[in-house]
Amino acid sequence: MYIYELEKDEIVTLTIKMKEREKMEWKCPVLDTSVKGRCVLIPPLKYEDKVLTFGSEGIIAELVAVRDGKPIVFKGCHVQYIKFKDQKYHAIIAKENGVNLNRRSHFRVPIDEYCYVNHGKATIDAYILDMSSTGFSFIVGHYDNNDMDYIKLVYTDTLMDMDISVMGRVVRRVDREDGKTLFGCYMIPRQDIDKYITARQRKIMKPKDRDEN
Repeated sequence: MYIYELEKDEIVTLTIKMKEREKMEWKCPVLDTSVKGRCVLIPPLKYEDKVLTFGSEGIIAELVAVRDGKPIVFKGCHVQYIKFKDQKYHAIIAKENGVNLNRRSHFRVPIDEYCYVNHGKATIDAYILDMSSTGFSFIVGHYDNNDMDYIKLVYTDTLMDMDISVMGRVVRRVDREDGKTLFGCYMIPRQDIDKYITARQRKIMKPKDRDEN
């Protein structure tokens, strides 16, 4: 998918990692797709009430749209503050086509731990089922509201003896016959998650290896 195929007013998520700063994220609408080249325009990005210009500062940007419950990811984007038709915007220029990210195409490791899910000002008890480098799923008691969107999930991995915190966007919801609700999430990327998943899988496999020997 080309980035200019996004629709006007479609809600997208832009994640930016800048040198010497923490990762920042904005959820915003697409305002214009008529600019020449592989780009779309979004409202000016602000940090502490100041518009960011980025300049020559090294950044890593990723844009995510959701279609039919599946995230489409544009990686390696360039962000530029511009004036277009007498209005100021940030232009998101995609160097690569968007990829329809199917979490199930990536290796999943079972987690099976109780957890807490934070969304907005609410915190609910949940149970995380599994995780891959691109997503995770969890179950809660029947959930009547439809306000679950961006969430933070926290749990203690008792097998690895470590606390884990991940952030993601809900892209799938299933109301199960047992009365519980399952959520599937696209994970907001973090550099160390692959190492954690690999280490956990090795830990899971060790008892089996010893039994076979």
